[in-house]
Amino acid sequence: MKITLTKAILLICGLLFITAIWGSVSCGISLSNPDLSAAEATVLRRLIYLHFGLSQIALVGAALTLYLRHRRWRKYYLLVSYNEKGLQVDPPGIRMPAGRVFRCHLGNICRATLPPPDAPILVYPMFMLSGHSSGTKLAAELTAAYATDATKPRLFYQPVLGASPWLATATAEYIKPMLTAGTGVLVVAHGSCIAEPPPEPALFCRRLRELLPGTEVALGYFSQQPAADTVLHNMHAEHVLLLPFLLTEGLHTTRDLPTAQTAAACGKSLTRLPVVAALLSSSAESHA
Repeated sequence: MKITLTKAILLICGLLFITAIWGSVSCGISLSNPDLSAAEATVLRRLIYLHFGLSQIALVGAALTLYLRHRRWRKYYLLVSYNEKGLQVDPPGIRMPAGRVFRCHLGNICRATLPPPDAPILVYPMFMLSGHSSGTKLAAELTAAYATDATKPRLFYQPVLGASPWLATATAEYIKPMLTAGTGVLVVAHGSCIAEPPPEPALFCRRLRELLPGTEVALGYFSQQPAADTVLHNMHAEHVLLLPFLLTEGLHTTRDLPTAQTAAACGKSLTRLPVVAALLSSSAESHA
């Protein structure tokens, strides 16, 4: 275990406190000896006072160290979703003190309560894909919101939710009981309006293949090539688990995903899996 400066100081304070208490008790026991001279008793009483003072120094030192560490690592968390549907989704694997978490969505940043600028602010874009909305637009909206108060907070932008390795882990845990011979997974993502596809869906699929060795994992899009329907048709699996690479249920999940009829037309069966927010909730509940 790596010993940091904070841990070392706390360890020293703990040892000093224990030693001081032990010294006080030892001197108190010695004072009960009826054969002690007056001079020896005076020395023992002074040692008790000394040990008591050392114990207080140890307590104050430990409290001061913890306070300074708290001040040094104090930060706020700003979770920004695309719309109000994603406001309650938390970034997986991150422990956040409730009093320092602020939430808003891309449409109400200028009206939302944002973190004060007196400490670093970690901005978590609760988006599945990196791109204009989670990058340039988000930064511009936050800059404009803080400019109204003439403040310049220290903003540290984190990767989008879609890049989190926890997504693949949660998905693998959820679908393992469903896997049988001849079952594959089709991940369907939104795609991008630019020529270069966003990297998060492909990264997610690569991680999923590593967690589910031997399982066919394919990737398709509903607004970019390769189209999800075409990928479904070309898959070898007879039964396909359809995973929408989307944060919440919405128009895309009801309009743009391959259907059971599409699968049946190419001799396959289809099971639609929940969106990412539901998978993360299921994972959190299973670990509670």
